[in-house]
Amino acid sequence: MKWWLRCCLSACSFLAAVSLAACSEPDPQPAEHQVTGVWVEFDDTATGFVTTDVYDSDREIVHFDSIAQLMVDADGASVAGWTARGNELDWDRNTIAFRVLFGSEAGEQRAYFTEAATGTICDLRIDAPDELAISATSETPPQGR
Repeated sequence: MKWWLRCCLSACSFLAAVSLAACSEPDPQPAEHQVTGVWVEFDDTATGFVTTDVYDSDREIVHFDSIAQLMVDADGASVAGWTARGNELDWDRNTIAFRVLFGSEAGEQRAYFTEAATGTICDLRIDAPDELAISATSETPPQGR
């Protein structure tokens, strides 16, 4: 076999093997959120109360991961895109401002997830990975019930 024909066949075999390998690579899956467990601390400057637990209207607790920028519920489900500056919360998927407000219930001080404009507690529900439903209520943080 002539040298140039041998080179062409070798090159074609190599390209076919590379193409086959590239075609057989699985599609990359979205990375799971890596929860770091470095929770944001919320501070009630009026009382000195500090907590990482934030309650919604159903009294379910969420945490905010300061490094991964996640909201994480008690089951470990999470939603990305959250940042906290003090007690102010921002989600990069909407334009509504949220704020942690404080109250007390059953003799216990608590932090509540509220809509900043109204001061009302919101209901939070993670429907699927990275899918969050936020519903408004008319309830404000309780003061000593």
